[in-house]
Amino acid sequence: NRLLARGPRFRVDAEIVHDIGLEASGLLDPAVGGPSVFPPAPAFLFLPPVSYAAKSWPESTGPDRYRRGIYTFRFRSVPYPMLETFDAPNGDSSCVRRARSDTPLQALTTLNEPLFLEMARALAMKTMREGGRSTDQRLSFIFRRCVSRTPTEKELAGLRALLDKEEQRYASNQRNPWDLLAANPKQPPVLPHGVTPAEAAAWTVVSRVVLNLDETITKE
Repeated sequence: NRLLARGPRFRVDAEIVHDIGLEASGLLDPAVGGPSVFPPAPAFLFLPPVSYAAKSWPESTGPDRYRRGIYTFRFRSVPYPMLETFDAPNGDSSCVRRARSDTPLQALTTLNEPLFLEMARALAMKTMREGGRSTDQRLSFIFRRCVSRTPTEKELAGLRALLDKEEQRYASNQRNPWDLLAANPKQPPVLPHGVTPAEAAAWTVVSRVVLNLDETITKE
């Protein structure tokens, strides 16, 4: 098995890309069955001229917001953007085999889509609470949750440098950490005891990067 591959290496399906991030961050609601859910989506998608007619999209809150991707409600005329970006078929016809593309828009989605930002924040908070006391322990915690292996020393060094750079940038007020830590800076989250906003923002950046790795969403 060390010498021969056990199967093809390819990016997982769109719904699994969504679920990997939720599981790694600890947000995934594992409930099975029930009605469809409405995760975050741009409001303009459901209004003319993008949509033929105005449509209702009551954004889900609580655990429903973090249901598996297969439970996401989808209009045939307005597919859910995140799933569409990762080649989920639309509902117009049956699909024998899904296409697989690799586009810059996919990387922009896993970096900037609102739900993926929530995943990065949650993973950072989970890491600071449960990942250990040392920086390397916490970096390994993030890496193992996303990639399912221990990082190499070179990978650790790169993440350590990124963490230090981002913490210095937020601590020096070059950027407001609450802009990254909260969807609404007027309602900031409660940080773990002894953690500064700059430190939390730096860990969120690291979480965001590891969630965006090709290896995170690829069947190895």
